[in-house]
Amino acid sequence: MHHWNYGPQWGGFPPLIIIGGILLVIVWGLLIWLAIYAIRKFSQKSLNYEDRDPAVTILRERYSKGEISTEEYRERLKELRDTTN
Repeated sequence: MHHWNYGPQWGGFPPLIIIGGILLVIVWGLLIWLAIYAIRKFSQKSLNYEDRDPAVTILRERYSKGEISTEEYRERLKELRDTTN
């Protein structure tokens, strides 16, 4: 009876098995990191300071209620931007 030898079995090239395992861990780590990064980036509405500034929020509310004109809104917004920068 003839036994075919199709190449090295489990003990043939241990360095390749180790390198493959390390690469697999690296690939999975990168995929997990990418997923976490994407979730954090796209789940936040905005990181813009202007969106979190209470003065700008009040100004937008007053504009949306019609308490101030478009021209006054733009002037005050420009002033707020100039003082924060």
